[in-house]
Amino acid sequence: MTPVTDPNARAPEARGPIGELGGYQLLERVGAGALGEVFRARDTVHGRTVAIKRVPSGLVADQAWCSALHDKAASLAEVSHPGVAMLYECGQSDGQVFLAQEFVPGQTLTKLIAGRPINALHAVELAIEAADALAALHSAGHSHGDLRPDNIVVTPKGRVKLLDAGLARFTGGGAARLTAAARLGSLPNEVLPVLRYLAPEQALGEGGDRRSDLFSLGLVLYEMLTGQPAFDRTSADETLLAIVQASVQAPSTRQASVPAELDAIIARALAKPVDRRYQTAGQLADDLRAVKSVLDDELDEVSALVPEPASRLWWWIAGAAALGAALVAWILGNS
Repeated sequence: MTPVTDPNARAPEARGPIGELGGYQLLERVGAGALGEVFRARDTVHGRTVAIKRVPSGLVADQAWCSALHDKAASLAEVSHPGVAMLYECGQSDGQVFLAQEFVPGQTLTKLIAGRPINALHAVELAIEAADALAALHSAGHSHGDLRPDNIVVTPKGRVKLLDAGLARFTGGGAARLTAAARLGSLPNEVLPVLRYLAPEQALGEGGDRRSDLFSLGLVLYEMLTGQPAFDRTSADETLLAIVQASVQAPSTRQASVPAELDAIIARALAKPVDRRYQTAGQLADDLRAVKSVLDDELDEVSALVPEPASRLWWWIAGAAALGAALVAWILGNS
């Protein structure tokens, strides 16, 4: 990417495309993952900026894998919700397979949290948007499968977008989740950013469903509230065992500003038996909205009690004095 410190650097559009793929002009390479290189690109048909993921040739050679990706992409393309990054198509051009997805500017929750708690009201607002997005995804027949702070972006307008929704089967994070239980005892710590957000049934190798997404969202909310993962262990193996065996410390005991109502929500979201957990994203969103209403009311009460800042009052006095002095000068000059 172009360094922002270079005053003579030109935007990718000014330099022109770096390539083309299936009707998309590739503007710049922005990263890489299990699904291949990721480019910011221009959709020349619809006139929009998109993210293009170019699938590696080794995966393209696997016809069964590619067929499954095409089918999944076609189904996910029907999901339309402002909190879910759109998947426009799975295309093929000159033997190359690619995904065209909504390009989402902003920062991931990982960077937003950065080891520090987020204001409780803001955390609840973000969690509500994530739960609403999951509800739309689930109602369309899909699970996210790899929900974690790295896959949640907060846009410049402060809105939540879920990335790679429904694509866990085809991503590196999804693969780490699926194979974690079988690799217990030799898990590399490189997969910790993924494994910290597994549900117990996934950690046991039993697979997961939509309620697993809700457990993952509970873990994300916990981290927003406290600044630390709920299962904060030093190794991947220890983390996996903790998810299955250990209880979670109430967030209010780690961060005093967290209201007790959120302790109850976290406890239910992180219940290890799936039948004691939230059963739908809508249920979780409703409880979060109730807490948000309480926090909003408390904020309004505090605002009503706060007097006008002294600095603002000083400017009013200074302004009035200046106006008075000008008026006296005008009278004296015209007398």
